Amino acid sequence: MKILTVSDRVERSFFKENLLREECQGINLILACGDLPPYYLEYLVNSLNVPLYYVPGNHDDKYCQSPSAKDLSVKGCENIDQRVIAFKRLLIGGLGGAFRYRNGKYLYTEAQMHRRVLSIIPGLLVNKIKYKRYIDILITHAPPFGINDEKDLAHRGFNEFLKFIKTYKPTYFIHGHTTPRGETEMTMSCYYSTWIINTNPYRILDIDDVSIQRQHNQRGGKKTST
Repeated sequence: MKILTVSDRVERSFFKENLLREECQGINLILACGDLPPYYLEYLVNSLNVPLYYVPGNHDDKYCQSPSAKDLSVKGCENIDQRVIAFKRLLIGGLGGAFRYRNGKYLYTEAQMHRRVLSIIPGLLVNKIKYKRYIDILITHAPPFGINDEKDLAHRGFNEFLKFIKTYKPTYFIHGHTTPRGETEMTMSCYYSTWIINTNPYRILDIDDVSIQRQHNQRGGKKTST
């Protein structure tokens, strides 16, 4: 399964539809990790004609329809913040927002993120019973603490995400929010057998969903990095 993952920056080259279709040929799904304008997500959905699931980033409150709006809404796309869904054979969850460095709609302390994680545990337990595993892909806006994050408070990662990885063992943890400084630096690492991927501004992943199911039965718990 080919998945387009996006976050933070609009990829201007994608507005040339021939380039978009060439780059994203065979895409089955789009996952968006926050801080992108609705028009961009809607354009990707309409151009590629595949489902798009997203979580909000720390700046996405400016895209809410009104200050009192309960949440961000993007036409033709589905918000999976604090949700767990099944897409074909993939189990996908979402936790949006970033570390609280000011007042904001999508900014959270560690304690608040802990409560947000608790809210999706029932869905994870249902997955474990039904599919024999908790989750395959978690999309977030912020990274885990100490992995792909930065020293300033605004771009700090969450310890809660490290705990999540150790406990629920997603195959992929995909985030945005921080800026890669090169092709490989701050882009991909492995923590307790989970691949942590910074998608800013976009990546194309070719995922063997059948192999994911096998891997969940074969994992150990060794921490490595690349």
